Amino acid sequence: MHPTMLPALSRRHAFGLVAGLLCASRVSPAMAAATVGKSVRLVPPGGLYELVVSTTTGLLHVAAAGPRGATEASILGLDPQSLEVKSTLSLPEPAFGLAVNDRTGTLYTTNTRSGSVSAIDLKAGRVLTKIAHGEKAHVRQVLVDEEANRVYVSVPGFQGVQSQIWVIDGAKNEMLHVISDGLGEAMSGMTLDRAGNRLFAARLQTNEIIEVDLATRAVKRAFPSGGEGPINAAYDAAGKRLFVTNQKSGTLAVLDAGSGALVKSVETGAGALGVTLHPTNGTVLVANRGAGTVSVLDGAKLEVQASLATGSHPNTIAVDPRSGLAYVTNKARSAGRGQPPVDDPNGDTVSLIRF
Repeated sequence: MHPTMLPALSRRHAFGLVAGLLCASRVSPAMAAATVGKSVRLVPPGGLYELVVSTTTGLLHVAAAGPRGATEASILGLDPQSLEVKSTLSLPEPAFGLAVNDRTGTLYTTNTRSGSVSAIDLKAGRVLTKIAHGEKAHVRQVLVDEEANRVYVSVPGFQGVQSQIWVIDGAKNEMLHVISDGLGEAMSGMTLDRAGNRLFAARLQTNEIIEVDLATRAVKRAFPSGGEGPINAAYDAAGKRLFVTNQKSGTLAVLDAGSGALVKSVETGAGALGVTLHPTNGTVLVANRGAGTVSVLDGAKLEVQASLATGSHPNTIAVDPRSGLAYVTNKARSAGRGQPPVDDPNGDTVSLIRF
């Protein structure tokens, strides 16, 4: 998951809370369905961030930024069963966030260092264009609405600067709108309610969720996130619920999307970060960066089924709807700015979770 500044942290630590030790797997004997099938270390290039599954290529695509200060950035294409690297697309600058439109065969990346978004033709394996607005915007997350062929990009604001949401026309790969009024500062993760033509976004500093009407491009309301440090969110269209990771609390909050009321808060682990809804088995997956685990929750009972040790700092989770397999990127431990890199065998890995 792409970095966002928490109020008490430096931008370098913005991807999550770094405290905590790698936990052993804890699986309920009655519900021992989820297991870590395998993990592969992708060093070089390392510097793993987000990942997506593409039906266009049949591969799992992983953003690999390379070591800090290096020029080895790429998008790796992995076999979804063996996790063997099948393709490498070299990039002129690191990509951090990823989203794919398989109807058009286009992969979108957020390039935080230059404040831009790249559109990549997956079949041709080349960058089509770059889209930007303003001076080096701190682009974070990218979402794709395949049916409408729209792309949404979050730009957290800091130090008095308003956050932004970029709306990009996927047919032309051109900027349509820039939404900023009412977003406030430190907007982090977004999730799309396509049927309702709205976005929900987490606001870190105020511990709130905001609802953005995409027709009017206006913030309609704000309500509590159900914990401290809301960082990412996932929308459940069937249940009309929001699942929000609260990083400081180490919890997953389940909110009624209609009323904004808290349905339940579930402890998942230190530095709860990425959240993904499994499209076929009804589970909710949470990457706990500080704890080094991925929590698997029963989406109906809202209870943790398993806590799986995947790597040093679990970051982003993606699910292949065809196979039901889930994948997680695990970032490596950092020795600190200006220090030699740490050789972390449990970092810069991709893990496969079977159900």
